Amino acid sequence: MNAMESPEGQEMQKLGNRAWDNPAYSGSPSPHGTLRICTISSVGLPRAQPKKPEDGPQEKTQGTLVSSCCLHICHSIRGLWGTTLTENTVENRELYVKTTLRELLVYTVFLLDICLLTYGMTSSSAYYYTKVMSELFLHTPSNTGVSFQDISSMADFWDFAQGPLLDSLYWTKWYNNQSLGHGSHSFIYYENLLLGVPRLRQLRVRNDSCVVHEDFRDDILSCYDVYSPDKEEQLPFGLLNDTALVVEFPATGGAIPSWQIRTVKLIRYVSNWDFFIVGCEIIFCIFILYYVVEEILELHMHRLHYLSSIWNVLDLVVILLSIMAMGFHIFRTLEVNRLMGKLLQQPNTYADFEFLAFWQTQYNNMNAVNLFFAWIKIFKYISFNKTMTQLSSTLARCAKDILGFAVMFFIVFFAYAQLGYLIFGTQVENFSTFIKCIFTQFRIILGDFDYNTINNANRILGPAYFVTYVFFVFFVLLNMFLAIINDTYSEVKEELAGQKDELQLSDLLKQGYNKTLLRLRLKKKQVSDVQKFLQGGEQEIQFEDFTKTLRELGHAEHEITELTAAFAKFDQDGNHILDENEQEQMRQDLEEERVALSAEIENLGQAIVHSPTSKLGPEAARAEGWVCREEFYLLTRRVLQLETVLEGVVSQVDSVGSKLKMLERKGWLTPSPAVEDQAIWEHLQLATAVTPAP
Repeated sequence: MNAMESPEGQEMQKLGNRAWDNPAYSGSPSPHGTLRICTISSVGLPRAQPKKPEDGPQEKTQGTLVSSCCLHICHSIRGLWGTTLTENTVENRELYVKTTLRELLVYTVFLLDICLLTYGMTSSSAYYYTKVMSELFLHTPSNTGVSFQDISSMADFWDFAQGPLLDSLYWTKWYNNQSLGHGSHSFIYYENLLLGVPRLRQLRVRNDSCVVHEDFRDDILSCYDVYSPDKEEQLPFGLLNDTALVVEFPATGGAIPSWQIRTVKLIRYVSNWDFFIVGCEIIFCIFILYYVVEEILELHMHRLHYLSSIWNVLDLVVILLSIMAMGFHIFRTLEVNRLMGKLLQQPNTYADFEFLAFWQTQYNNMNAVNLFFAWIKIFKYISFNKTMTQLSSTLARCAKDILGFAVMFFIVFFAYAQLGYLIFGTQVENFSTFIKCIFTQFRIILGDFDYNTINNANRILGPAYFVTYVFFVFFVLLNMFLAIINDTYSEVKEELAGQKDELQLSDLLKQGYNKTLLRLRLKKKQVSDVQKFLQGGEQEIQFEDFTKTLRELGHAEHEITELTAAFAKFDQDGNHILDENEQEQMRQDLEEERVALSAEIENLGQAIVHSPTSKLGPEAARAEGWVCREEFYLLTRRVLQLETVLEGVVSQVDSVGSKLKMLERKGWLTPSPAVEDQAIWEHLQLATAVTPAP
């Protein structure tokens, strides 16, 4: 019977370009066992072009092959950016899990690459370098016993500058007191070369930077305000050798020392490991380009709704930080080369790497934050398992309760912070600023506090502040917060315990195994049909007879296209006819393919136990209580499809039952067996309506 004469064929002809034939699912079986079902698609497919009279079978086959290859290539390229947001995974749980696993695999490689880049830029020896430099310049005392950290006056500063500072910058003797020589370079700790020369820089304010009250103008002739750029003195003073350690002499008198030692790696690509990092950087750029295209596709499909998911926002943050890191890396490389070239030409000038060192530190901080977000993003790809969703589900459900609690908590918290700042701000360092008060109170929650300083600052309000803060914040508010989290977690865990995963990873692997085995057996059946056709003993085989016989055997059009490609392969003279030699070559090739398919099927394992039907015919097998192999494969396919539908129905019923139990437990619903039975019965009737008939 012709395909268009069947009811399915008439329906497909009526629907036109909105129908496609899907042989992967079973409808009513064809006479030869080929499974067909007509599926309605909302996406219009291109109509087939009418055949021209002058087109022969070979031109049609070649055109079909070219178009099929082009579509396959375009689909493969488009599939590289297939995600759960670009694919229709709402009603196809298996496609959702497959897409998520593929995304997880690609992202794992990206995460490994970004970890290598981030850790490749740092070294554990950087800490020890900072440590020895701090001990050398900060902890070394002068002849009067004053180190840099202990400077409190102008005299202390000059004692340090003429003693430990010069001695640490210019080493003149070895460890055995022998002279280092009189070269032009200085080696700190005998190993570290001092680039350029040190600089002692002074920032001064003008004499008119502040106003003296008129009652004191006869006695106070000069007034210097706190330093600011608009009050800086720009007139020349002292020696102008263009030569900067920071000690501030405030208007109140005394000195406030501060320091910053930055250990950064500005010169790259020296060792073999550095060149390995170059390869990782190239891979990183490819990944960023890949994810940029992916995010553009998702934004194009979902518009502003794309930003409603926190995971999508996190994707954009990681990509933007990565692009900024790439831009700064290029700028840093060019700037270091420029500064090093300038320094080598003028070795006696001050090498100002402060700008690069500062931004290199910020660059490292940005990479640290980016790596943190990259690791957190793994939760996006492992959410297909119910165990992995406990944390996100708990936080999402109790978000409103936590928000309301946070308002109450911070009202009390900031009230105590202001109280502590106003009471102890002038006497206790940890309460000297409002920001320090906030962090000090967090430390008190964790048990890190100094009660004696509070008590000494105020004998009455100090203990009152401490006791009331610990009681209300630590014992009351903190335990309320933990109770909210714990109660919500218990509810989420109870719900998840009553549910079944719609599709486990083991189920996906099992289905993949069954599908692979089924495809191999269908391929083997195609080869067997062609072999039977070649055994007809005809001296010449026409192309039209070949395709007509395949259609009579029940093969679909895409299967016929694959088999006609084999016909064209062995039709060496291109006359659309297979002679005896060409048929013999085709037989040998098909036999080799059949043997290879049989071996591959056996290697997959004995999934189906061999039955005595191999020695019995179909009728005898039924009489003995067995079914033939072909019928068993057909029934297996239908059972798999039926199980997939029923699993979704059962999971929905379980979900409804768990929600009803929760409502009953909270007292919002009175249990009624009749109502529950009626609801379940209607649900099962709906499920039966959508279940395909075997």
